[in-house]
Amino acid sequence: MNNILTVKIERAISELRRGGKLVVSDNNSGTSVLLLASELIESHSIDELSKLGLSRPVIILSKNRSKAIGINGTDGPCSILIKKNWDINDILSLCMPLANHKIPKIDGALPESCYGIVSSCILLLRQSRLLPAGLMAIISNVTVEQINKWAFEKNLIHVDTSDIKSYEKVNANSLFMSVKAKVPILHTENCEIIIFRPKDGGNEHFCLVFGKNRTLKSDQALVRIHSQCITGDVLDSLKCDCGQQLKQSIKLMAKADEGILIYLAQEGRDIGLLNKLRAYSLQENGMDTVEANEDLGFNDDERLYYPAKEILGQLKIKNVKLITNNPKKVEHLKNLGINVVERVPIKIVPNKHNKKYLETKSKKSGHIL
Repeated sequence: MNNILTVKIERAISELRRGGKLVVSDNNSGTSVLLLASELIESHSIDELSKLGLSRPVIILSKNRSKAIGINGTDGPCSILIKKNWDINDILSLCMPLANHKIPKIDGALPESCYGIVSSCILLLRQSRLLPAGLMAIISNVTVEQINKWAFEKNLIHVDTSDIKSYEKVNANSLFMSVKAKVPILHTENCEIIIFRPKDGGNEHFCLVFGKNRTLKSDQALVRIHSQCITGDVLDSLKCDCGQQLKQSIKLMAKADEGILIYLAQEGRDIGLLNKLRAYSLQENGMDTVEANEDLGFNDDERLYYPAKEILGQLKIKNVKLITNNPKKVEHLKNLGINVVERVPIKIVPNKHNKKYLETKSKKSGHIL
């Protein structure tokens, strides 16, 4: 049953990413809506949603994006009524920072409480690595009991809010060891790579296991949980310290001849490479990392560590010495039931390109540098 859930959400994610629309239902409230990613709208999108749902579409925005465009006083996502004279650029400028386009005047915004389904739609957009902003139209002519049949007849993917909320945890629980192989690397020949694949065919994660016999010398494993950073890890970008942290962690575990490096497919603190580069563009105009992420509508850090918990569990690791400068990561793991017995810091020497980035990490994100 759980596998059916994750496959359904993966299909929904693929549909949103290609600019398609889908149906989202909340069985508790009896509400069903049509959802479309705002960044992929076309000239006919509003009329199409209106005719299908028999209601006027609204723009839905995350709490952070709402604040970025001056909507305050909401404790969560909100929706904005679309004026008939707005064009695509007007809508896009509300949903994302748009160069050379002024944000149109907003008459008012409806808080989350008016549309309880909004937060689930925003979550699904984030899970799709899309901006947390969309077009939503209530399906006013179909009951929740008939919505599945209606969606099938319209050739639309249908998901429930409960599936969206549980997807990330269920998906992580479905990870399985797909393959393992010895991989000698620069700092040691005693290294094995293990690929973990979810049963729905979604994002794969992997880990490196260090040590001649690939067994722990004690019951406290030296562990680094590292989130993918193509610019830092692969291109040696000077804008961040990710590549340096990765390489230092590998050296540390190679020297100890034991350890586990878990490499999670969570690019850009889990907002995706495209959105990370959007944030980079905003940083070029003076914003720091946190400000840029929030201006796009995201939180400072969107990462969840369910996959790391599952991987450690399958490796039968109960106690870890965590290589990190981030106390929040320690707390996240402890909240998941992982016993972090020690935090092992990494010393990074700043350069002129990442000095502000590291200062922001320290001042706003609580990293101990």
